Amino acid sequence: MSGLVSALLTAPASRVVFTGQAPVTAGQIRATAADLAPRLAGREPLFLHTVSAALFTAALLAAAVARRRLALPAHVQGGYLAEVGGTDAVLLDDTALSLSSATDAPPGSLKDAAEDVDLIFFTSGSTGAPKRIERRLSQLETESRALQATFGGETGPVQATVSHQHIYGLIYRIVWPVMAGRPSADIAAEYWEQLEGRLGQAVTLISSPAHLTRLPPVMDLSSQAPGLVFSSGQLLPTPAALACAAVFGRPVTEVLGSTETGGVAWRRQTGPDEPWTPFSVVTVGQDAAGGLTVITPYLDGVDPFPMGDRVEPLHDGRFRLLGRADRMEKIDGKRVSLTRVEEALAALPLIAEAAALTLPDRQGSLGAVVELTPTGQATLREKGAFRFGRLLRAALADRLEPIERPKHWRFVARMPVDAQGKRRISDLRARFAADPPRVPPYEVVSREGDTARLKVSLPADLIYFQGHFPEEAILPGISQVHMAVLIGEQTLDFVPASAELNRVKFKDIVRPGEVLDLTLTADRERGRLTFQWLRANGNEASAGVIG
Repeated sequence: MSGLVSALLTAPASRVVFTGQAPVTAGQIRATAADLAPRLAGREPLFLHTVSAALFTAALLAAAVARRRLALPAHVQGGYLAEVGGTDAVLLDDTALSLSSATDAPPGSLKDAAEDVDLIFFTSGSTGAPKRIERRLSQLETESRALQATFGGETGPVQATVSHQHIYGLIYRIVWPVMAGRPSADIAAEYWEQLEGRLGQAVTLISSPAHLTRLPPVMDLSSQAPGLVFSSGQLLPTPAALACAAVFGRPVTEVLGSTETGGVAWRRQTGPDEPWTPFSVVTVGQDAAGGLTVITPYLDGVDPFPMGDRVEPLHDGRFRLLGRADRMEKIDGKRVSLTRVEEALAALPLIAEAAALTLPDRQGSLGAVVELTPTGQATLREKGAFRFGRLLRAALADRLEPIERPKHWRFVARMPVDAQGKRRISDLRARFAADPPRVPPYEVVSREGDTARLKVSLPADLIYFQGHFPEEAILPGISQVHMAVLIGEQTLDFVPASAELNRVKFKDIVRPGEVLDLTLTADRERGRLTFQWLRANGNEASAGVIG
């Protein structure tokens, strides 16, 4: 396959490169790049962040013409841009860019396009601060050719749930499909429901554990299962992998790698502890501590690169992962393995998933963010957060020393991860930055446009039950209104225009330990949020309009 720039320059003008509300052709990409390239001359630093893959690709081609390197931030919030040196940068985003209506670029306007472009990615380092990683487009193209050699016969048009701002999404959604001549979705889906009618046996889905561990209960995925599903960014838990295989009729293809190394190995889980197969162009080895090292054509130099994972080599060239080797922290002068703490927590029957971390704002003490099993959730409701944390510390006593047992706990409905399914230490630490959130645990059952349906758990230690009433706790009506607003902000990205209440009725008593159905609908034009709380017996607890 020719490189990305060559593929874009030589493709027929009518070839569809991206699909969506309207197809985007190679000619439109070239015309957009030709319009943009003169505006990029001499402008540094140049940051590129778009939701649209088509606009991203046109800007990348324009950068090749202008011979400018591109920094690719994960998002464009002000504080984050300041951390990555983008405060005074020229930012190319969806508002600054627009697709040309022309069918192709003027002759000769792209003749000076370079075949390679310098790219800068930002990943979460071990301290939580963004880490700058420099790569070249040609290295991503080399990886795309290796992927084509391995999976090319199985691939088809691309749909995705991941961003192209990260190297995994950029390669699998843009570089590889464009080079191979396959159309790709312009906009990634945020919710499974947005993929309704877009999947099927001919489609390749680029996803991550962030979505694959949350298959929608109300969407029939088996009837429109994609022919190939990729996952990367974090390990896909075996129960989730087997659930996906049952729904899709075939296992998910997981890719192991990093921003520095690219993809180094792959597997398809059909049972516990499935080994990894290195890509044919990658040489794997071990360092003195048993950690995985790789030599890949995607990196400069010939020295083995340490991946930070302990491995068990197998006789057939494959390997098994044994956990991270580099997550050691000093707590009260003693070295503690965060991996060991997480493994001990995950082994408890009350815990589904755990993340251990140090808390600089609390004298470096050890904390844990924990996602509970249904039994664990019931125990938390019964005992309250403080007593439940003490119970967990006691349960760890036969495996961990006192210094290894977390002192601070946060219990969450879902482990917080980014769009790639990765835990960010900054997000985890934010859970401890203030008092526990006043939003109860909830699960999004479905979302259709501006309407979300959820199941909301009401643990006994929920702050709204405190003092109302001392003899028998019930949930105040105004708290039901308040929680609807908070949950609406998180799930619908919407806040009512005012606190005015209309047609609000409180019909039934809600007690600690209940699980309620909540339906929220945002009227963005009028600034109103409609809510309805239903108890498990079907009785309406409350309903009304806010705003």
